[in-house]
Amino acid sequence: VDDYMIGGGAGLLMFPQPLDDSIKFLKEKDKNTHVIFLTPAGKKFNQNDAKRLSKKNHICFVCSRYEGLDERVVELWADEVFCIGDFVLTGGELPALCMSDAISRNIPGVLGNNMSLEVESFEDNLLEAPSFTKPDNFRSIFVVSEFLKGNHAKIHTLKNKMAHCKTRFFRPDLYQKLKPHK
Repeated sequence: VDDYMIGGGAGLLMFPQPLDDSIKFLKEKDKNTHVIFLTPAGKKFNQNDAKRLSKKNHICFVCSRYEGLDERVVELWADEVFCIGDFVLTGGELPALCMSDAISRNIPGVLGNNMSLEVESFEDNLLEAPSFTKPDNFRSIFVVSEFLKGNHAKIHTLKNKMAHCKTRFFRPDLYQKLKPHK
C-alpha cells in the first residue's frame, strides 16, 4: 500500500487508492462520519476542539506512517486536520490516542463525576490550581491553612489566585491570553 514519492525523497508514502476506498466505505455507512487527518501541517489540537468534537457521533482518525500519505486523499476527505505539537513522530497513532482520550472524557457519562470537567486546566486560559491531599504536613511542607478551614468561598478565591500564579509561572503564553484582571 505504499511506494516511493514522485519527485524523489526519502521514505515511502501510502498509495491514495486503498485509503480513499476505506474512507469512502465509512462515509457510505455513515455520511456524518467526521474525518480527521493527523499531520504536522494541521491546526494545534486544544481543549476547545476536544469539547466540540465530543458532540460528534462518529470520528475517523486517519493516521499515516513515516513519510505520510498522498496529499490528494487529505484534499478529498479531510473534515479537519490536526497536530498535537511541534515535534515529529513515526506515525499518527499516538496523537489519535491522545485526541481520543481528550475528546471522550467530555462525553457525558464517561467520567464518574461530571464536576471533574468544571475546573480544568485550559478553561479560560488558566491551568488548574495546585491540589493537595493528606497529610497536611508532608516533609515539612504544609498545605495552605485556609484549605483546612472549610470556608468554600475563601478556598475558591484562593484557588483562583493560585491558578493565576501557576499559569503565569509555567505557561506565560497562556497567561498573556488572559483578560486583564484587577
